[in-house]
Amino acid sequence: MYITNLTLPIVSQSGSLSMKVPSVHKDPDHFITGWVSQPNTRGTIDILWSCLVTTFLCTWTVLCLNVPAASDSQWVILRRRIRWMLHAIAGPEFVLGFAAGQYETAHKAVADFKEMGHPEWTMRHAFFADMGGFMLYPQASKPFPVNNKHIQWLVTNKYLEFPQVQAIDIWDKSKADRLIKSLVCLQICWLIINVLARAIQHLAITTLELATVSIVFCTIATFFCWLHKPADVKTPIQLHCRFSTAQILTEAGDVAKKPYRMTPLDFVDNLGPSWSANVMAFASIRSGPQQRPLPRFTNDRFPHVRKIRQFLLVTITLFSDGIHIFGWNFEFPSRAEQIVWRAASLVMFLTAAVFWGAEILAGLHRDNVWQLLRTIIFRPSQLKDLRKMRAERPPRPQPTPETFPLPIECGASATMWILYLIARAYTLVEMFVGLRRLPRSAFVCVEWVNLFPHFS
Repeated sequence: MYITNLTLPIVSQSGSLSMKVPSVHKDPDHFITGWVSQPNTRGTIDILWSCLVTTFLCTWTVLCLNVPAASDSQWVILRRRIRWMLHAIAGPEFVLGFAAGQYETAHKAVADFKEMGHPEWTMRHAFFADMGGFMLYPQASKPFPVNNKHIQWLVTNKYLEFPQVQAIDIWDKSKADRLIKSLVCLQICWLIINVLARAIQHLAITTLELATVSIVFCTIATFFCWLHKPADVKTPIQLHCRFSTAQILTEAGDVAKKPYRMTPLDFVDNLGPSWSANVMAFASIRSGPQQRPLPRFTNDRFPHVRKIRQFLLVTITLFSDGIHIFGWNFEFPSRAEQIVWRAASLVMFLTAAVFWGAEILAGLHRDNVWQLLRTIIFRPSQLKDLRKMRAERPPRPQPTPETFPLPIECGASATMWILYLIARAYTLVEMFVGLRRLPRSAFVCVEWVNLFPHFS
């Protein structure tokens, strides 16, 4: 017999949602013959599965952590990766900031090596060096990792031959699977398109989906920042030096007399400022590797991003936090939850805006931009002399735990981050708790046919 417009209840007895199965032929053996369309509804498990899988895949595959120490076990490496994955979930802007800083440093290193007459030093070389991919073995001395600045100084002062390492050899050490990353990007695009389509068709979007979009939005930017960085490298490339560490420090002169904190080449680059070396040291909390010289580079060096890349970083992080504000008029299980969500969304956005505003102003102050502006406006005749002074001024001293962070700077930043983390924690909890009571349209799937022009 023929069955037409078969309706199946799927939600509740009162006003239940239903799905319609198109006309199909049913034979006497209780089999259905013909094409059966997918139901136009979804369940809570579908929402959970889609968001959780996308979040896990994004935050796990995006990570490109630095080379571990030789003494690190597989369990230590796994714990470190899980910890950074949780960072990417709880605060995706933080991971993006570190990635952007590494990109900026690598980009500058490529330009510096090109000026030295080594245009073959690529972004892959630069990322590999700054992640601890090169281990220096001085004569009769303890080995330690060296980054781009260290290698430049050693090569310039004839302590080390320029590393003859091909980019393909570096990439061969990477465990990155581009197919998997491509599939993850497709999953991200599907989630974003689905959420946008639901908004176009005025279907309810859950706070879980909204928060997931915020996470994956930052993840996409992090993917691009780490596009040239090798992933899951376990062993560094050895660089052998025929000079001892003591000889290098002695010949470097007075700049190298001060005891080092990280590596013997601290007078070239002390690897700061970073969370473990500066902030945690300021709070007298032990963090990061305790051996000296460092057996590996930590992953938490603060970013120093300038100009257009700083503008892009600020824009992306503010938009990522601002995505939560789109849930302003969402239907919540209770009025109180809606109010707290609104407050938390504003707190996350405003604390990020204040932080970046303070960072930009501090950078302008350190670069004496205010003095330059005053000269341009009020004393233009002295502009030439001022530019000459700025060009001849000595480089800014490297930050140390005594000079960074300042107590007032640490207090202000801590206040903002505590407010941010409290607001972030609420959104992470509410996006699951809010699933207990949702509008009916939250369970209706997108009608994709209606999104595109067509003849009917």
